[in-house]
Amino acid sequence: MKRKGQVILNLDYKQMGVGGDNSWGARTHDEFLLKDKKYSYSFRLRPFCEDLQTPMELSKQGFPVIK
Repeated sequence: MKRKGQVILNLDYKQMGVGGDNSWGARTHDEFLLKDKKYSYSFRLRPFCEDLQTPMELSKQGFPVIK
């Protein structure tokens, strides 16, 4: 792959997996199916400066609870 001057972020929502026990049509196991209920999904993007903190340090910080 060639390095490019861009960042691509892919976020999946409601991912059930790729199937059952084989690649030719087996259904997903019941315990991995998404049930018929309301789901929510959220994420936060937070800028950082590597001169002030490393990505590992940033990953260990909590986020304030928004009410």
